[in-house]
Amino acid sequence: MEKSRIRKTLLNAGKIIVSIVLLYFVFTKIPFSAVAALWKNVNVSYLAAAAILFLLSQIVSAKRLELYFTPANFNLSFKSNLELYFLGMFYNFFIPGGIGGDAYKIYLLNKKFGWSSRKLTSSLFNDRLSGLIAICIIICMLSLLSLPEFKFHALGLSILGLVAGYFLTAKMFRDFKKIYLKGLGFSLIVQALQIFCFIFLLKSIGVENGFVHYSLLFLASSILSLISFAGIGVREMLFFQAAKYFDFNPAYSVSASLLFTVITAFFSLLGLFFQIRTLNLKTTDQL
Repeated sequence: MEKSRIRKTLLNAGKIIVSIVLLYFVFTKIPFSAVAALWKNVNVSYLAAAAILFLLSQIVSAKRLELYFTPANFNLSFKSNLELYFLGMFYNFFIPGGIGGDAYKIYLLNKKFGWSSRKLTSSLFNDRLSGLIAICIIICMLSLLSLPEFKFHALGLSILGLVAGYFLTAKMFRDFKKIYLKGLGFSLIVQALQIFCFIFLLKSIGVENGFVHYSLLFLASSILSLISFAGIGVREMLFFQAAKYFDFNPAYSVSASLLFTVITAFFSLLGLFFQIRTLNLKTTDQL
């Protein structure tokens, strides 16, 4: 147990170091003053729209998790599930060296209701898997628009990902087989909302074109974010490097990426409110 805790602490410390190193590199190439100048003239209407879209994506994410709780008859009320979801966001974003957001959800639900930790872990894993498959499918679809010469490869990969995910679920997690497509539908909505959130952030600082490439890179950074703390640093580095190959200004893409991090941090703080207020988790049977 002690070795596991040490390993996790070292892993989290490594992610923080990666984020710091990548951000340092980016800002040795792009003066922070250039980013600050873009923020100074930000269009508040677009920024507000982006924040609303991000919030909606998290609400849909919470609804998706509620769906993945149903095969095990974990009938948590939506209000409780939403509060628990934001609490998990807070732990993931602000306490990187401590217990993770998903692990904390499992701990609380097991303690409160005596629900099986193994089944809760399966629910959360399939919830995350659904999101990953959705990202990969949308990346392939966007590739059809940005790289038309590879359209058959992109279409084939998206179909392969859809089918492979289904058979993996059917083989290893039979209880979730019936909700696979519905869960994937929720995930596609979540990613679409986040893409439009990022597009509005770009528009808030004056970007008017290249949104397909920006969206493609934004989704790719979501996958690569696993190697850093909350994706910070990885997104900025990816956008900075991609500017060499695509026709956009790296200062704008990095600025929008940092704005996305600020919005994520802002809504993650809602979890602190629920932590301070003390969660009163209820099932649908208790309402």
